[in-house]
Amino acid sequence: MNRATLLNLFKQGLGDLLEAIDHALAKPNRDPYAEADPERRPHEHDTRLLFVDELLGHLGWKRGAGGNVLEEARLQDATTKFMDYVGVVDIAGKPLLLVEAKAWDKPFVSARAGGAFESEADLIVAAIQHVRDGKSEDTSPAIAEWHKYLRQVEGYVRTLKEQYGHDLPRAMIISGEWLVVFKRPGETFLGVAVPDDIAVYRREEFTAQAGEIFKLLHRSSLTQDAPIPLRPTQLRQFVELADVAGAFRGVHVHYNHKAASSLFAPRPRISIYPATFVIRKDDVIYTVIDNDTPVDLDYERDDAGGESLTAHLHTIDARSTALLAACAHEVGGALPIPPLATFPGFPSDAMAKTFVGDLAAANHWLVATGDSSHFLLEEPRVADCRFHTWADCGADAIGQSAVSVRSVELRAFFIDTQRHHCAHQVVQDRRAGKCLIDPIDSRTCCQVCVFLDHCWTPAEKADLPCGQ
Repeated sequence: MNRATLLNLFKQGLGDLLEAIDHALAKPNRDPYAEADPERRPHEHDTRLLFVDELLGHLGWKRGAGGNVLEEARLQDATTKFMDYVGVVDIAGKPLLLVEAKAWDKPFVSARAGGAFESEADLIVAAIQHVRDGKSEDTSPAIAEWHKYLRQVEGYVRTLKEQYGHDLPRAMIISGEWLVVFKRPGETFLGVAVPDDIAVYRREEFTAQAGEIFKLLHRSSLTQDAPIPLRPTQLRQFVELADVAGAFRGVHVHYNHKAASSLFAPRPRISIYPATFVIRKDDVIYTVIDNDTPVDLDYERDDAGGESLTAHLHTIDARSTALLAACAHEVGGALPIPPLATFPGFPSDAMAKTFVGDLAAANHWLVATGDSSHFLLEEPRVADCRFHTWADCGADAIGQSAVSVRSVELRAFFIDTQRHHCAHQVVQDRRAGKCLIDPIDSRTCCQVCVFLDHCWTPAEKADLPCGQ
């Protein structure tokens, strides 16, 4: 749907919403269990139900299961904070829009007695600086409630930046009677605040300013969703070469956990599809996947009669290279491949960066591997480590026996004595909560994983028993 159509639908929806709100406010018996009060105005919960929820819907944001809005989103800092609404790239993904809802009758921003400012935006700038200077609310240039509001939003913006690495594109404080939009909240609350970066609207202005509100807050203005996966030929619909921050190789992983026959125990099968993740400069991720026949992860016998991943890895690398070249051809130039550490991250419940992203279906993942074409190496970094074998781990062996067959229950794809298997309990204990590929395989040796340097600090790596 093009922008003109979206704008027209928003104007129509906003008009209908405001009309319905006026009708609801005119009823003296909105609460059937209380004495009729024609002057009563909705409290915060009612304001959210009557107005904010509906407005977000008209602005292209979807609440609920499978939506793109988190409600009461938790931020873990020195204290736990809860944000009313956060519009995200995908559910639990990168934050795009912070919404703080206030009760209907909460006062519009105003100066304390004796204060004079050219505009409400100028007053808000002064009040934000007062907050950043650590001064108390009783000396704020704005009334006390607005000092609290601004301090609250400042805390959210700062935590998102410092704890999670997110530059919030947009924020707003809203009641039914007024709306304040921060066009560049990171700069306004953490950098240099200027009045031009703050838009202020009263309810009677909403209709006349619908175009501006749409431009600032509609989901299509803050991100451009792309289907997963894209074909290389679809890339130009979403991104131009000048807007590309980088491209990262990766894979799509499908873990098949069902047995071919109900008469036998299930054995895991892992299928790999090469992928390229093209990153726009605003950190939006476009996922391009080679949807040709998947390549099953497995050893082959080498010339010496041993087991090797060489053939599998070479096949994935060749197809990954071809896919990256196809993407570059479609956007009209070479795609930069920055270090994996700069990857913006897939959505996660913690709003933190992760190289392994869940898809909607169970046992499906996207894995960003940077300039590598696979998350596995051909050989361990540590040669001749005996801890691939359970019996050689001695008292530090995992469990009561070796993993002799591939197991769905244990998530053990590689088995005892194989070079990609780890049987050491100390490593297993230390990787708990740290290993990015644990949902795919819980016993993979860390020394064959491309994420080794991202999971372990130098001191932690030096402390591993590998090869000792």
